[in-house]
Amino acid sequence: MKLVKQFIINGLILTVTSVTMRLLTVAFNVYITDKVGAAGVGLFSLIMSVYAFAVTFATSGISLSATRLVSQQIVRNSGKGVRSAMIRCILYSLVFGITGAVLLFSFSGIIASNWLGDIRALRSLKILAFSLPPLAVSAALSGYFSAVRRVAKNAVTNILEQFIRIFFTAALLVCVSGKGIEAASVAIVTGILLSEFLSFAVSFVLYLFDIRRVRDLTAPPSSDLTGRLIKMAVPIAVSSYIRSALVTLEHLLIPKGLIKNGKTSTEALSSYGVISGMVFPVIFFPMAFLTAFTGLIVPEITRYKETKSKKSIEYVTGRIMKITVIFSVAAAGFFAYYSDTLGMLLYDSAEAGRYIRIFAFLIPVMYIDNTTDAVLKGLGEQFASMRYNIIDALVSVILVFFLLPPFGIKGYVLVIYICEILNAALSIRKLLSCVKLKLNLFKTIFMPFVCMAGAACLTKLIFVFLNINYDIMIITLIVGFAVLTVLYILLLRCFGCISNDDKTWFLNIFKKNGKKSKIFVKTS
Repeated sequence: MKLVKQFIINGLILTVTSVTMRLLTVAFNVYITDKVGAAGVGLFSLIMSVYAFAVTFATSGISLSATRLVSQQIVRNSGKGVRSAMIRCILYSLVFGITGAVLLFSFSGIIASNWLGDIRALRSLKILAFSLPPLAVSAALSGYFSAVRRVAKNAVTNILEQFIRIFFTAALLVCVSGKGIEAASVAIVTGILLSEFLSFAVSFVLYLFDIRRVRDLTAPPSSDLTGRLIKMAVPIAVSSYIRSALVTLEHLLIPKGLIKNGKTSTEALSSYGVISGMVFPVIFFPMAFLTAFTGLIVPEITRYKETKSKKSIEYVTGRIMKITVIFSVAAAGFFAYYSDTLGMLLYDSAEAGRYIRIFAFLIPVMYIDNTTDAVLKGLGEQFASMRYNIIDALVSVILVFFLLPPFGIKGYVLVIYICEILNAALSIRKLLSCVKLKLNLFKTIFMPFVCMAGAACLTKLIFVFLNINYDIMIITLIVGFAVLTVLYILLLRCFGCISNDDKTWFLNIFKKNGKKSKIFVKTS
């Protein structure tokens, strides 16, 4: 129970961090959209899809592998094993980071002209290549901080990186104002490059200070750490390569499919930019509250599995799944109810609002799938998770190729729905075969939807009855969110979806009478 409390407290720290970062990201996307337009966002999204594949190669599964490898040494009480594991992880990340940088820089011309079909992406790709080595090492360090539960250090680094990126990008965009989409894209990726280098520097300094605190306990490190790392990382890396390549191919096919449907190149980039660069960042914003906890699930579940604590695995998994369902339904209800207001407030775009509403109903599926994948990774079932992601990406490519030319953007929406549901179904099926979840399906799955629908109807009635009609959209959102949330929680309590046991468990998290658990390090 003490570990669970520490897990939740760390999760709360990361929640604040994640929410702050997502807020900055959404605000930054709004700023970028205003500066370069939907077509510019579309081009930048294509560049980032290629960059995402390069990042996948550069990191090559090192973050998760570092977390698992270090967690195993912590369970063994081996301080020397922790340090030895991290030396290997850093060397591994440098090899793949530098190799990825050389490959991206060398082939950026071919990628821009032949893959993206837009030579304006050339300089941006070359600049992004230099960010891969520091990014790869930062991924290994992030895995270490997650394993030793030093969440505050990851939090500081992530927030600092985001602020640096926004500051430099905004300054550079002012300098290239009016010089076209290519110059704007170069400004944005230069901001990314600078933020990655400075983030790495801060993260590495924090790591050097932290690693000195690890005790040299009598337990020896695990045998063949290099072999363990390779066995963990390489299969994850290969699976990630396949999935990332398919995802990149999918994103490259989308504008081409829209053009075949009759759109011009600019219109195709604009439509693609609205969904990928404007709508999805908003849709995924609330996930910041969950990623904080799911990021901590991996080392916790790994420890429970190492110590064969089956009941602890079931307990933590059940709690986090229940939280995910209740929270994701709340997010879906809010976005569906206020989609038009959000579209106009953020982007001055009715089209963006329409797509926010369309994808709002898919939020529970997306969020539950994200949590399920985190649990599977903690259980050592990351290969099953990657296999499902590869199936998802392959089906996406096939459907995009065949559905977009005849159906256009409607076909793309259908593809997203089909693939998200498929991926979630496969992951949940695997989880249920590994963990025996004790959940009341009626109260945990069905009733939150009923409660949210009821809360939305009551909110509407209250606004009509009191004749509330705010002219300022931000006020409408704030007041509406507050009323909707309070009514949703009250209905959940009335229908027993949130029990007294849940309430007691949550309040106990914040009690300070428990002893602070130690992670085999010297206390400050």
